[in-house]
Amino acid sequence: MKNALFSIESVSRWLKFFIEDYESAALVTKEGEVLELKFETLSDIGTLGICAQTAHKYFNLKMGDYVLLNDPYSGGSTLSYMSLVTPLFFDEASQTEILLVVRTGFRPRFIISEKLDEEGLRIPPTPIIQKNVINEMIFEAIASHPLCPQGFKEKIVGLYTEMKTKIEIFNRGCRRLQSQGFEVLSKNQIKNILKLSRDETLAIIQELPYVETRIEQSFDSGEVIRLHTEISSSSVTFDFSGTSTSKSICLTDAATFGACFGAFQAFLKHSLNYNSGSFSTLNVVTPLGSLLNAKYPSPIFKGLTEGTSIVASTVLKSMAQIYSKTKYSQSASAPTVISLNFSEGKFFYDSLAGGVGATDAIEGTDAFHLWTRNNLKNSVEQIEQAFPLIVKQSGIRQGSGGKGQNRGGHGLIKEYELLADAQFYWAMEHKKNHPLGSEGAQHGDPPEIIITQPDGKKENLAAIEGVLKLQNGTKILVCTAGGGGFGKLTS
Repeated sequence: MKNALFSIESVSRWLKFFIEDYESAALVTKEGEVLELKFETLSDIGTLGICAQTAHKYFNLKMGDYVLLNDPYSGGSTLSYMSLVTPLFFDEASQTEILLVVRTGFRPRFIISEKLDEEGLRIPPTPIIQKNVINEMIFEAIASHPLCPQGFKEKIVGLYTEMKTKIEIFNRGCRRLQSQGFEVLSKNQIKNILKLSRDETLAIIQELPYVETRIEQSFDSGEVIRLHTEISSSSVTFDFSGTSTSKSICLTDAATFGACFGAFQAFLKHSLNYNSGSFSTLNVVTPLGSLLNAKYPSPIFKGLTEGTSIVASTVLKSMAQIYSKTKYSQSASAPTVISLNFSEGKFFYDSLAGGVGATDAIEGTDAFHLWTRNNLKNSVEQIEQAFPLIVKQSGIRQGSGGKGQNRGGHGLIKEYELLADAQFYWAMEHKKNHPLGSEGAQHGDPPEIIITQPDGKKENLAAIEGVLKLQNGTKILVCTAGGGGFGKLTS
């Protein structure tokens, strides 16, 4: 009989340590159980496990095999994020198999589209490395595609090299421990890790009142999310039955789950484990064909950026109606997004945060990405070196947060000047549905985009999204929404 070397808590810490250096990664059993997960975007929470399971299902991966994918309908996120899936550990005696999936991002490409394949290069699960030998033919075919991200081959090969080195060190340590008679990631250990996480999450849920509530949230594009939330002693249910079909926002059901769990964790203010044990306490119902359960070839970019943010904010609002010691106003939950497509395949993307709603205790935070952990943070110098444009100004949009006893967070103001002709795409959420103030406070200001042509003619864009051809010398002023204020001002 083998000895259990580690406690369940120490095994969990060990797994967390293994993936902490990656932007976004997960350790997953071949059956699809997530053991540990680190995420960059909300959609990662729900999709990384499916990504690993799908790759293994199609190719029955062996040690040294790597599958590349970015297809959101196979467990990917937006097309600008690439995932590598490979076995991390295999124990022949117990038939325990652990997969490692690592996701890395390239500069996003945003366009107004009706089909997924118009948004960029879609890569279904593809065996790109076998027995630690790179398939150069496949690599070159992907890299030569006109929509392939710049620096694709160098970044993926570098990621593979890093993963391979870490896996070899990990397995040497595992073999040494096994030779000494110790269990390493046995099926029983995995079962206990997930049970412990589930029990810890249920203990927190059982402190909440067993009630239900219904709310609606509208997108500026006209789509409506309808959410029925119910809390019981054994689970929390987020039922989106009645949610409208898509007009321009589409999410996969896995991305919707990720947004729900991320918001649930934020509401509880507890350090939940991101694994299948904790995930099992949530029931998320997304009707097939609704905007929250789209199918190929629906476009996905806006859904997995703006859409997940609004779903998370809707869940947070629902939970706060049920039980919250802190009252708060509405935030600019979705960023204002712009993209400039230049000649020779160059495209610039920027996601600009709005203000956070005030609470009954404090003012809102200025210009803060509420639901994204790691945003593009290129300096002005890096942007101006890489693209034919100048950043004329960047700062806080003073006065845009709703006035009240506690002011809403201000939005952001940023101005660009083109040094070449470009195709300009934009999307503004909260243009119609302003971030609402509470208890007599004012709403946050809506976003604005003002175009100044080279001849000085100005246009304040009224449409919430669109595309324009702009000439060299055009200036683009982007002003994001402010958060709602809280409490009536007293004289």
